[in-house]
Amino acid sequence: MDRIRTNRPASLKMFDFSDTESGISYGSTENEIEVNTPTYSVSLMDPIEAVMKPENVLEKFVEVGGRRYLNDDTLKSLKYYLPSDQKEVERTYDRHFIDKTMWGGNYSAPVSDNLSLGASVLDIGCGAGAWIMNMALDYPVSIFVGIDIAPLFPESHPANVAFLKCNIMDGLPFPDNTFDFVRQAFVIICINWRSWKEKVVKELIRVTKPGGYIEIMDIQREIVNPGTINEKINAYLEEHFYKAGINRSSCAGVIDTFNEFKDKVIVAPIEERTYYFGKKAGRIGEATLKCLVEAYKAMKIIFTHIMRITEEEFEQMLTDYEKECNEVPLRKERYRAIIQKRLDACGG
Repeated sequence: MDRIRTNRPASLKMFDFSDTESGISYGSTENEIEVNTPTYSVSLMDPIEAVMKPENVLEKFVEVGGRRYLNDDTLKSLKYYLPSDQKEVERTYDRHFIDKTMWGGNYSAPVSDNLSLGASVLDIGCGAGAWIMNMALDYPVSIFVGIDIAPLFPESHPANVAFLKCNIMDGLPFPDNTFDFVRQAFVIICINWRSWKEKVVKELIRVTKPGGYIEIMDIQREIVNPGTINEKINAYLEEHFYKAGINRSSCAGVIDTFNEFKDKVIVAPIEERTYYFGKKAGRIGEATLKCLVEAYKAMKIIFTHIMRITEEEFEQMLTDYEKECNEVPLRKERYRAIIQKRLDACGG
């Protein structure tokens, strides 16, 4: 079986978005679009499960539609449908540098001094390790640990980096008060909201040291300037997220959830950034749209299944989608929530 080359960060070069204008603003357009989305009761994993045979039950991966997916029952509980292959590794690295550019850095929590002196850092849902590899080079005296259910970890990495295959729903395999900084990015959109609130949050607080910080980064639900095709795609995604118990409006929910632990944490105001998708937003807009389209392509087998369309119709839909976004860039918000564990709080 081919190995996934996950050592792309050898260069770790930032994209050059120098021609992107600052303060870009587009007026929103009111689109009255009615989308009739048929309900579906079949599992989104059906296309993958359909190709499973007794002889490959014990295989780590299964190939579907030219993409390689992790063959793990725990993925169903995590609502994780992206591939585990080289293309996905490259997409996540692209997304990382887009995020770093949009935010002007890899984090928002006030942990710079601590990282420079030497801190312990946990990245939950680290994927192929783009964030950790970048941070490890910036802060060589700090220790970075990345965990993920999909084993896309780099084959080689700095000595101050470690990776662990771990299902967050089973708890975090670390003692109380272990990490100075705990980061979770783009996990809430692929996990049951109730499970995150009832299980994961307590674990995040438990493994964070008193005085340490937790940072949650994720995507807001609202879309500005959505065109007809985007409305259609979003309608199907909304149906799925609703049935899967995923909270796409998680920003306020994150704050409310951590505020339930006021005796243990201090919650700072949310920080937000607006992402523009399309050529009219400059090179950053082009890169952001390309990354989004690649994510949709990665889930082609899922979209064709739930939308009841052929692969050719799917490819045409994405072509039209790119054209639509390039004519009128859509906007989405991403946020970072910063939570500090109280000095007098111990464990969870």
